[in-house]
Amino acid sequence: MRELVTLASTPIAVQLKSDQLTQVTLYRVGTLGAFAAKEVELRPGTYTVIGSRDGYRDVRRTFTVRPGGNLAPIDVVCVEPI
Repeated sequence: MRELVTLASTPIAVQLKSDQLTQVTLYRVGTLGAFAAKEVELRPGTYTVIGSRDGYRDVRRTFTVRPGGNLAPIDVVCVEPI
């Protein structure tokens, strides 16, 4: 049981990629700003990342961080003009 609690509370590195123009917000974490690549440490669970940029449609990505799992980089880029 102790091992399960340790696994569930151990942060996992998650790579986020953007275009340095999109403002990125990670729910339950905070505003991350604009960047090309950023690594964040997240505990296992489901997260939603939002990208916004003036003149473009917002993007929303939901992903799940699993204990001991490896997650592909998450792209957060606004590409659809309004």
